[in-house]
Amino acid sequence: MKQKQPSGSLRRVSVSAVSLSLVIAAAVLLNLICTSLTERYDLTLDLTANRLYELSDDTRQLLRDMEQTVDVTILAKEDEFREDAYYGKVYTLLNKYSSLAGGHLKVAYIDPYTNPNVVSRFSDAAASIQQGSVILSCGDRTRVLNASDFYTTETSSAGSYASVTGFQGEQAFTSSIAAVTNEETPAAYILQGHSESISSSLTALLTGAGFSANLLNLTEEKRIPDDAALLVISLPQADYTEDEVNRIDAFVKKGGDLMVFDGTASPTSMPVLYSYLKEWGAAVQANMVLDADYNIDQPTDILGQLTDSDINRGLSAKTDRTLVTPNAKSITAKLDASVTDRTIETLLESRSTSYAKVLTDETEYDSYTRADGDAAGPFALATLSDYTGNDSGGQVFVCTCALMMTDDLMGAASLLNRPFLSSVLGSMQPDRTVVSIAAKNLRAEPLVMGSGTQLIVFVLLALLPLGLFAAGIAVFFRRRRL
Repeated sequence: MKQKQPSGSLRRVSVSAVSLSLVIAAAVLLNLICTSLTERYDLTLDLTANRLYELSDDTRQLLRDMEQTVDVTILAKEDEFREDAYYGKVYTLLNKYSSLAGGHLKVAYIDPYTNPNVVSRFSDAAASIQQGSVILSCGDRTRVLNASDFYTTETSSAGSYASVTGFQGEQAFTSSIAAVTNEETPAAYILQGHSESISSSLTALLTGAGFSANLLNLTEEKRIPDDAALLVISLPQADYTEDEVNRIDAFVKKGGDLMVFDGTASPTSMPVLYSYLKEWGAAVQANMVLDADYNIDQPTDILGQLTDSDINRGLSAKTDRTLVTPNAKSITAKLDASVTDRTIETLLESRSTSYAKVLTDETEYDSYTRADGDAAGPFALATLSDYTGNDSGGQVFVCTCALMMTDDLMGAASLLNRPFLSSVLGSMQPDRTVVSIAAKNLRAEPLVMGSGTQLIVFVLLALLPLGLFAAGIAVFFRRRRL
């Protein structure tokens, strides 16, 4: 009996089923390969506005060079952490860090309610730990990050509420990893006792560089602690004593560093401190620097510029960003001819369009408009002096536009204020890994695409679907003729 052959339609169905199976199998295999490559080589595309999860070259280099293992303990259930409105971005960014760290970043999610004893492992940092805290530890060194560490905020003009303006997850993670993997934790002491004040951003810059930030009142403590590597004088409103200045001077000449941010409105209120700074070549002048052409809102909020210094060389690529240096006084950067054991250089100055008005205790100006008799710029606004009298001599940084380190200006991604101070700190303390990464803007902005991006979008959204539709029509008519 002759066997009946399958019809042509059945053969086509059989071939189609086999083809479909092969396509599905190939798709699954391709997906597995891509997933494996993505996890190993970070082959991901960041399509978020402002590239929230794109890591800088500094961060990538830090992760590549990691030799120690950093444990990341997150006090939350993983699914709740991932789906949280604020921590969700942190979750995505942390996964990217893990994929690049080569196994040196170990992440564990622990529910503090079912495992209450977990906090006891970090007793030294217990005061800052809360639900959702991200705790990075290496050996006995620990850093605790909370939601406020990952975001920048802006307070309304009425001060009634604060809105989230930026995501600074990379700054938080990278600086914390650098801090806990550094075997030594030098101390930075912020001097007190003269109505000083310091911005939280500057304190964060110090702790992010691996320092422990401490307060020190030289009127009460008669010696500077042995672990001190850096002293910070920030916006003092009363003068220092000769004894205090002598102790500071001895500290610098033994290898310590000093940062001075001057912000007093009176040019004669601190003769002892000003006299000491002059010994380092930084003579603070009794004037106020103004600029009617380059400023933010008013002539007192001038825009500074970097000098051609090696310290500023790493900032040269960020020419699209500016330095806001409000309420500045000028510095005459010059050492006496008889001084041979120190050097000085200018790091920051005003522009050639700037001018300076004399400032006295009785001076009042009705207008900031340039007038006859005003000194012409540019003027030095920040200097760095080196002690060369021995092999371990320290440095003295003087900045007369102290309001440049306010939280608003330091947190602005469009400004160079934070990167500049980071560069200065990194130069003074070369053993520290000083990280300065701008926050990613979260404000709603219109989507602006370049011509290349527009072409890709057009191909993907228009030409490719049309091509597939045309191919489908052609296949349909070809099969009808079979």
